[in-house]
Parts: sequence; C-alpha cells; structure tokens
Amino acid sequence: MNSFPDGWHIKPLSEVVSIQRGFDLPHHARRPGPFPVLTSGETGGFHDEGPIKGPGVTIGRATNLGQPKWSEGDFWPHNTTMFVKDFRGNHPRWVYHYFENTDLAGYDSGSVQPMLNRNYIAHIPVLVPSTQEQRAIADVLGALDDKIAVNSKLAETSDELVSLHFRRAIESEGTASRPLFEAIDIDFGEPFGGSDFSAPGIGRPLIRIRDLKTFTSQVWTTEIRSREILVQPGDVVVGMDAEFRPTSWLGEPGLLNQRVCRARGKSTGPAFVRETLREPLRRIEGYKAATTVIHLNKKDLQEAEVLVPDTESLELFEASVEGLYSRRVAVAIENRALEAVRDALLPQLMSGKLRVRDAEKVLENAGV
Repeated sequence: MNSFPDGWHIKPLSEVVSIQRGFDLPHHARRPGPFPVLTSGETGGFHDEGPIKGPGVTIGRATNLGQPKWSEGDFWPHNTTMFVKDFRGNHPRWVYHYFENTDLAGYDSGSVQPMLNRNYIAHIPVLVPSTQEQRAIADVLGALDDKIAVNSKLAETSDELVSLHFRRAIESEGTASRPLFEAIDIDFGEPFGGSDFSAPGIGRPLIRIRDLKTFTSQVWTTEIRSREILVQPGDVVVGMDAEFRPTSWLGEPGLLNQRVCRARGKSTGPAFVRETLREPLRRIEGYKAATTVIHLNKKDLQEAEVLVPDTESLELFEASVEGLYSRRVAVAIENRALEAVRDALLPQLMSGKLRVRDAEKVLENAGV
C-alpha cells in the first residue's frame, strides 16, 4: 500500500529533470555584467553573459555536493555545478525545493576529491506531486522566502544608514579623541567549566566565540557564577581571539563565556557603541597580525582611543539611528523565527505529510 498521498507518484530523477554539467569560466575571463555566476561555493561574481535562461537551478558538484542555488533570471552555471537543463514540465521552484530537501552528499564519485556525477543520481526515486500541487508548495515556501528576503534587505539598509549617520557625526568640528573606557563599559565573559556544559535546552545558553557568526548557542550550561553577564538581543559583543569585530548579538539571551566581551555605552545606545568600536578594533588587530594567533586583552582596550562627537552631534546621531537599530534587531529576530518555520515546513510539504491548506494556516499564524 502506498504511503504517499493520492495523485503523487514515484519517478526516477532522470524523468523529473534533465541535468547537465556547468561551464568553465576562469576569473581572468570574466567581464563585468549583470549575470550571476553560480558556483558551488558562496560567491561566484558576475559576467556579461548568461547562457542559461532563468529561472534556473544549479546543484553543487565539486563542493557542497547537491546543495542547490536558485536564479530568478539568466545565469552562468559554473563547472563546479550541475544545472537543470530541462524541468520536464515540473515547476522550477518546486524542483529547487526538492534538491534543497534531498541529501546528495553520499552520491559522490568516490575519488580523492569528492565529486557529484549526474549518472550516480539519475535513478534516485523522487516523490512527485501534480504540477498544481507543486505550484502550491512553491507558493507557500516562496511566501516565507519573500518575507525573509524583505527583512534581510531592511536590515542591510538599516546598517548602511547607521554607518552613514555615524560618519557624519564624527566629522563634526567638536569631535574629540578620548580613551575608550571613558565612553564605553566593557564586561568580560566568565570561564564557565566544561564539566557543566549541557545539550541545548538544558540549563542556560552560553555565548562563545564560535556562536558570533550564527547567533545560535551550541552549548548550554547548568553552572551559576556570581559575576556572570547576561547578553540581550541587540547588545554589542566582541570575540577576543583571531578577529576583533563589534557584533550586534541577534540570538536569544545568553551567558557570556570567556574570550568574549560585551560593550555598552556610558551614555549612548548600542548603535554608537558598535560603530565607534570598528576602527580601534581594526587598528589593534592590524598591529597584532604578525603573531601566529592574535588575542585581544583588557590592556589593548585600556590603551585604545575612540572618536566621540560633540554633545549636539551625538544627540542628533542617537535620535536618528537608535530606532533604526532597534528595528534592525527586531527583523533579524523575526527572520530567525521565519527560518525555523520554513525549515519545519520544507520536509513535511515535500513528503506530502503536510498538505498546503494546513501549511497556509501555519503561515497565517506566523503573520506571513
């Protein structure tokens, strides 16, 4: 007895899509243009030619095996990828979601360098709904993707505006150089013991250096310390090893671990703190770059100087940006919630275990 919904069918991948290897395009051969070069890595740049008509999908072939990328318009599929040459009547966005939901990493060629070969995956069974159902699934997931994209653009624009206002503020005639500790309070994380580390959900989340890029605590702790620092969303934190970057914490509240510090303004909000720390931290990192592993310490911060605008310019900056900054933090937190909803819906929709009408109710409850 079939365990999938009526109207859904199992087909080999070769009957769902036609896949072809991408084309070589060395960096020296790329010419400025509007067409994205889709590689298996993070970025591929742009070119003045897009030989494949969009919308389209590429799949990582040389690295990030099987991981798809979507292009709304024409694009250049790099030879580190494969691309969908023919969707065979299937909805392109649904095909993208299929690859997004399918782990192809185990189908590499077995050579020294992992490589995905289209012949190895041609016979993979695919559960295929009707084209109408495919479109409905793509619409549901697309609504989430669109909302996440709008929020991301809003956050990017907010950051740019904050930086612009800061540059204007420090260009005022009354700007003066002051010791960093006169303008900013620095709190250092505590050395929580590894014996008290626990799985997520047990105890309280711990913020370590590795979490500053993902804003997700991988380790929690059951330990209680007398001088512990609780970081809130929007607080400015700085990793004290390797790279010194003032980072707006965008995760849930968590305890500050050793080798991470929190910065707060004595009379200013977090936007000013983040912007004013960029240059002194860059300088400190620069003069330590010759060492094998660089560390930020309290003495470095005690000796650092920061630019502080005159009172009027600083008040104008605060009035102009703190609302922007708060909104930027809010949309980042909203995006994390939307991404969690999307990650939960994707496998359920693609397997038919959750039907579109029920997923639409989830979106409605999420405010999408």
